Amino acid sequence: MSVPPPQAEFAERHGAIATLNLRARPDTLTDIVYEAIRQGIIDKRLPPGARVTEAALAEQLGVSKTPVREALLRLRDVGVIEDHGRRGGRVVRSSEAAIRRAYEVREAVESYAAGKSAERSTAGERERLRAAAVRSLERARRNDLVGFLEDDVAFHRLIGESARNPELHRMIDNALTLALTLRRRDRPHATASVTCAEAHVRIAEAITDRDPAGAEREMRSHIGFVLAVVAAGSERGSMDEVAV
Repeated sequence: MSVPPPQAEFAERHGAIATLNLRARPDTLTDIVYEAIRQGIIDKRLPPGARVTEAALAEQLGVSKTPVREALLRLRDVGVIEDHGRRGGRVVRSSEAAIRRAYEVREAVESYAAGKSAERSTAGERERLRAAAVRSLERARRNDLVGFLEDDVAFHRLIGESARNPELHRMIDNALTLALTLRRRDRPHATASVTCAEAHVRIAEAITDRDPAGAEREMRSHIGFVLAVVAAGSERGSMDEVAV
């Protein structure tokens, strides 16, 4: 299901930077709308500080206001939309404190999930984790940063899935969404990306070896490294992205 690019009249009326697209096929229309808005926030088509309203998003996506309202409520719970006036919300702006809080949450939940993945994952899940980790390293070494980011996000989501705890999986997905939203630029720093991808491989190896303590330790170290690099970029005002 997709919608065509917005007309110039819509862009002028609502100040749209670029169109949002309905791309996935989840179970309900609300899920589809949620994913479209979430992706638009992550890739900055809805930039930090952008005002969002049910009416404008419903018109752009070609749906009723109800699924948009439900999707925005979920995004408020995630922390990427905040209240703004009486008639709408806006995409949250980045700050050093917000970034640190988001990565502290990620460190807690993803480290735990990595340990559970080592205990509970199936052989197929372990193979997919290893494949995503190795592919992320290959792409980082080739300086294919767009491809690296795809595998990076996929790897972390697979960790949540293979921990076999739906609530934990949801928490990881929400934390990833918030972390990606708060970062100011989309392209990672190539050298740091290789370091992150190497960490992916170590995490995948610990999970494959059924080593919960090792998987948890490697994940904690990895996210701590990412936080340090992202925080340093925030202090410089440039936010050279590294990975998620």
